[in-house]
Amino acid sequence: MEKSDKEHLIREESKSPDLCINPLEKPPKCLSVSIIRTSIEQSAPQVFKVYSTGVLNSQRLPQDRTIRIGRQQVTEDGKRPNDITLPATDRAISRTHCMIDCNDFFNKEIPDTWIAFLMGYHPRLGKKSILQFLPQDLFRCILMFIKEQKSPYLIDLGSMCGTYIRVSNEEPINLEPGQNFLIGSDIIIEIDRVVSEPVPLSVNSEQTLEEYQNTFNDTDIVLDDIGPYIAIKVSRNPNDNEETMSPSTWKFAAEEKYKVFTIGRSQICDIQLPENTISRTQCRIVYDEGKWQLFDGLESKPTVNGTWFSVFRKIRNGRDHSAPCKLSNGSQIKVSDTVLQVDWEAYTNK
Repeated sequence: MEKSDKEHLIREESKSPDLCINPLEKPPKCLSVSIIRTSIEQSAPQVFKVYSTGVLNSQRLPQDRTIRIGRQQVTEDGKRPNDITLPATDRAISRTHCMIDCNDFFNKEIPDTWIAFLMGYHPRLGKKSILQFLPQDLFRCILMFIKEQKSPYLIDLGSMCGTYIRVSNEEPINLEPGQNFLIGSDIIIEIDRVVSEPVPLSVNSEQTLEEYQNTFNDTDIVLDDIGPYIAIKVSRNPNDNEETMSPSTWKFAAEEKYKVFTIGRSQICDIQLPENTISRTQCRIVYDEGKWQLFDGLESKPTVNGTWFSVFRKIRNGRDHSAPCKLSNGSQIKVSDTVLQVDWEAYTNK
C-alpha cells in the first residue's frame, strides 16, 4: 500500500467515533441499545451506538443526549421524531413511545466543592488536612474511581400500552403500592397494599395463612394487626379485547422473618395461572427482614418470557410522562412485542 493510501485510510477511520487511532487513548464512552426481539424477522440484533454527542447516524435533530423510541418515522412537517424506529405495523407502539435519558450517564463534571474538600481547602477541616500536600490531579483520579457509576434512565412518554423493564431472578424489585408487573402475554400483577412491620412476637410462626383467615373470621382481628402482609390484584391487561379472566385479589401474610410466595402455572404455586405463556414458577414474592420483594422465576433459572416491571404506576394523568426509572447494565426493555437491551462498558475513570 502506498503512503498516500495509508494516510487516506487513517483519515477515513478517524471520522468514526467507534475507532481509536492512538492506542494510548481510551475510546469514547459509549452506550449500546440492541433490538434483540421484534415482530419483524431479523437475522441479527440491530445495534445503535450512543455517544455524548448523540445517537450515531440518527436523523433526529437536535441531538440532546436522549434516545427517542417509537414507531413513527417522519412527522407531517418532515421531522424525524425517533432515534430508534420500531415496526410501524405494531399499533400497540405509540408514535413516540419512550426515551432513554443519558444526560447523567455522560456527565463528566465533578463538583468544585468535592475537589476543594479533597485538596484540604475546606473552610473548617482543610487547615489540618494532610490532603493539601498531594497533587490535585491525583485526588481527581481517586474521586473518579470511587464515585458511583452514573446510569441512564428510562421514561415512558405517555404511551397507551406502557413500557416495561425485565425483572432479574437474582436482583429483586422492592415492592410498593401502585406498582404493576406484566407476565405472560397479558396478565397484570398489581401491588395493591404493602405492610412491612416486623412480625409480632405473639404470632405463631407455624400457623398457616388459612389458619390466620379462620382466626380473622372468629374474632375482630384484622390483617393489619398481625404484622407484615401484601395484597395484590391479578387481572388481564385492559388493552386486550378478549378478556377471559375475572380480576382476583390475594393477600399473603408473612408469618416468619423470611417467607416466599410463588406465582405460576404449576399447581403447587400460591397463585396458579393456567396460561401457556407463563412458566411453572413465573415469579416469587419474598418477605425478607422487613422488605417485600419480587424476583423473576427460580433462584437458579430465569423464565423464558420474563417478568416485566411497568415504569408507570397504577394512577396516571392522561399522557403524562412517567417518572425516570434507573437502568442497569444489561437491562432489557419491553415495548409491545419488541425487546431492547441496554449495555455499556465499566468506565471507572470517565
